[in-house]
Amino acid sequence: MISVPVYDKQGQALAPVQVDETVLGKKVKKSLLRQAVQMYENNQHVCTKGTLTRGMVSISTRKVYKQKHTGNARMGSDSTPQRRGGGVAFAPQTRDISYHMPKQSRRVATRSALLSRLQGNEVNLIAEMTMDAPKTKVVATLLKTMGISGRCLFVVEETSGNFWKSARNIPGVTVRRAADLNAYDLLQSDRLLFTQAAFNHVIEALHS
Repeated sequence: MISVPVYDKQGQALAPVQVDETVLGKKVKKSLLRQAVQMYENNQHVCTKGTLTRGMVSISTRKVYKQKHTGNARMGSDSTPQRRGGGVAFAPQTRDISYHMPKQSRRVATRSALLSRLQGNEVNLIAEMTMDAPKTKVVATLLKTMGISGRCLFVVEETSGNFWKSARNIPGVTVRRAADLNAYDLLQSDRLLFTQAAFNHVIEALHS
């Protein structure tokens, strides 16, 4: 069993929550984590860089001038890389480097990512975070009270409430909906903060 600290919205410690490791697979599968991170990083690349090769330029293919008796060097068509307006030698081409893991593999990778962060004592829970209006100062004070700095991932049930609006503009803080959570998000931050409802939702989704 892993003990996860729980805090109220003032940053005061409450009774911790116990999480059974077997619910999350009991073992971190590093190879799947590596594949998942590579997949998410590759899929972020646009890869639209590209230039025209000799065969792609729209230009006449006739020989510039005859081979002999002109006093010039031998020259073919204007499409050669040596001439202005010609194609590019060894031109970079647009390409698609994206790939997708099977749904079950992505699920297992997310489970392993959460388990690794739990084993490293890098996850905290907030019992309840109800706010009458967006107040960035409230969330910033909470982080300071809990001693959290650097990159932090907030996981909430819905990204439409006042809590999400209060946390999204704090430098280094990323807010994610529990249903959208993936292995890459879980591994990118120094610290993970879940609302207790969001944490229960994630555990239930990964266990089923």
